[in-house]
Amino acid sequence: TLPLPKSDNQLDQWILAMLYETEQKIRQNMQQYYVNHYTDHLADLIDGLTNWFIRRSRRRFWGSEMTADKQNAYDTLLYVLVNTCKLFAPAAPILSDYLYRNLTDADSVHLAAWPQIPSEYENKPLLHEIELTRGVISLAHALRNKNNIKIRQPLSKLRAAMASKDAAAIVTRFTDIIAEELNVKQVEVVDDVSAIAEMQYAPNFNAIRDNYPERIPVLIKAIKTGAFRLTEDAAILTIDGQEETFIPDIVLVTYQAKDGGHIMSEHGIVVSLDLTITDELKAEGIARDIVRNIQDARKQSGCEISDRIVIEFTGAYPEAFADYICGETLAEIGSVAEPIATAEVETDAGTIQIAIAKA
Repeated sequence: TLPLPKSDNQLDQWILAMLYETEQKIRQNMQQYYVNHYTDHLADLIDGLTNWFIRRSRRRFWGSEMTADKQNAYDTLLYVLVNTCKLFAPAAPILSDYLYRNLTDADSVHLAAWPQIPSEYENKPLLHEIELTRGVISLAHALRNKNNIKIRQPLSKLRAAMASKDAAAIVTRFTDIIAEELNVKQVEVVDDVSAIAEMQYAPNFNAIRDNYPERIPVLIKAIKTGAFRLTEDAAILTIDGQEETFIPDIVLVTYQAKDGGHIMSEHGIVVSLDLTITDELKAEGIARDIVRNIQDARKQSGCEISDRIVIEFTGAYPEAFADYICGETLAEIGSVAEPIATAEVETDAGTIQIAIAKA
């Protein structure tokens, strides 16, 4: 029997809450014979485990000593992986069994009891907070992808507008994480979307037709003439001098960026990203590319994670970021007569070649 993880680290608490919610939702679906929805929540759990918990815990795993926090990270990861195998067993019997045997040395996942995740791991407020935070990050990533700006290129500012003051207050507590995840220098959160974008309204013909087919002309006229107001959960239209309440989906809300910014919105979140790349930001982006290429070359040449190296540049590299490059790669800049590996980075000014040797 695996020991139950007990950790005060927010990442551990979040993934354990995700595991608890996933097991509860699968249990409810199966009790109601919603078999076709069995894997829906498992996909969210795997995404959260891979793209949030493990990635954001990397420095905890890499620590040189077995601190209490590092042990908590390992204990939590093992507990979540083993129980995820159990949850996956009915849908992916062969893969889940293979992984379970490797993780536990037990005979088979199909002989194990269904997981009973303790209710003490339930944490809906934390799940909501991280969902909002990841929503902001996801939209900003989409903006980067749309404009072909890779994540290693630093940007100056992200502005995020939330649907409510409560949501804005929550996301404000996570601005450091958002800035790190998105590689931006500054994150500003506002609770009024008009601060970063102009809202435009139009009738949502599909929603009106599907929900109020007998009132199509009246609703379209009220929305087009602006005889309405929106709350978080309703559209209130003034019809013949009287206010009537409808579902909010009948009003289609779009946003136009102010000040030439670039915006994207979804689920009550609007983000605006400043895509201007100054010379300094460009130089930092090149430095990050250099670090990634050196790290890849270290791995391919068989260097241990703690090995120190010497690097020699050919070409105009960003000297202002030399300390950053050396610090990230355990390197010092010098002459390399017999390199154990090489790397190169393409820039607008030409190719930077890097020779690598062990120190």
